[in-house]
Amino acid sequence: MVDLPESMVDVRESEEPCEFRGVEALENTGLVLRCRVADKVVAVPLLRILPGTTVHRSGDLGVLIVPAEVAEDLRLIPQL
Repeated sequence: MVDLPESMVDVRESEEPCEFRGVEALENTGLVLRCRVADKVVAVPLLRILPGTTVHRSGDLGVLIVPAEVAEDLRLIPQL
């Protein structure tokens, strides 16, 4: 592992994951999970979904946990 100067470290690496409740899974394509988060329908890459998530297949209603970077990219939270 290479030690980077503080000015080169991605701030998002230290951010807490984002948790969304009341998420409805619409479709699992094998690559992404299409789901409704509040009033938005988004396609979340399956490889970026974090442990603790309870929505996995069509019809599931529950919790989605993703890194802050993913939540920003999907416009689920304000971008920095």
